[in-house]
Amino acid sequence: MSNKSIFPENSSHISIEISQQATEWFVRLQADDISEQELSEFQDWLKQDQSHQYAWQCLEQFGFSLANIKHPLLHQAIVAVEQKDKSLWQYSLKSIIWLLVFGTSMLGLYQAEQHQLWQQWQADYKTEVGEQRQIRLADGSQIILNTNTAINIDYNTSKRKIELIKGEIQIVVGHDAQHRPFLVQGRDGMMQDVGTHFDIRQNDQNTVVAVTEGEVQITTLKSKEKTNLLANQQVLFNQQTIQPIEPLHSKYSSWSSGTLNVYKMPLTEFITELDRYHRGKLRYDHNIAGLEVSGVFPVQDSEKVLHSLEQQLPIKVESEFYYWKKISLKEN
Repeated sequence: MSNKSIFPENSSHISIEISQQATEWFVRLQADDISEQELSEFQDWLKQDQSHQYAWQCLEQFGFSLANIKHPLLHQAIVAVEQKDKSLWQYSLKSIIWLLVFGTSMLGLYQAEQHQLWQQWQADYKTEVGEQRQIRLADGSQIILNTNTAINIDYNTSKRKIELIKGEIQIVVGHDAQHRPFLVQGRDGMMQDVGTHFDIRQNDQNTVVAVTEGEVQITTLKSKEKTNLLANQQVLFNQQTIQPIEPLHSKYSSWSSGTLNVYKMPLTEFITELDRYHRGKLRYDHNIAGLEVSGVFPVQDSEKVLHSLEQQLPIKVESEFYYWKKISLKEN
């Protein structure tokens, strides 16, 4: 089995060894050729120690929703649990149901993630979570890499091309004596600079382009739909469609100075934004919906930002794992 773990390193609640074991079972139970013997071995592992059960509980606590479905392996798992230990029902059954419902899609996502990880390891330039980096290219163009970003550079006699593998970059395009086009290839399409200063953020499901100065032309990867963005405009698009153009939001320009500048931003949106810079995971309870935040916050010190939010707003920040935190309303 693999030696990778989906749990945070140095967890204060789950040992690295147990988290690796849980992850290995997580991957194995998604396989099409899972056998009854392996299901039985999984049940035995689950019963060996309460920490094993706790590891599965933790998997369930982070956004997993379950549905009542029928499946042959699910029936076998139910029988096995009933015969061995009913006290394990609520933990092992939920885990197996979840794996059966989402197994195929998760395996696809896992494979895609491994490919992207390989691309990141081989990238010309990259940053870690919370890190920012500025580079200057041979033609005088400047690129700032935001948190958790990876790019490749491809300059030749006919073009200047940047490949955005992951993350967010801000570009100030230099004048080229050879008049070569400046292109950025992302997952969702191609962006060609017609101006000087713009930002590209590649999210999980879409891409945002924000133009500060000049003009940028966008072409979607599959539908080949095109649009041109002018200064102080931004747009969201994917491989098929381009959304309506919107006014430029400050969060796409302020980060390059190391800050998040926000005014009356919903707190839930702000936490999602801050999570990109946090070494761990930030979650929030939906009871904070309706709260807003304004201010200038340093992106490279998320702990300080969270402490500041606790002073400004009626919220509390609780540690769940090492660097994993949950934000919710203070109790009256």
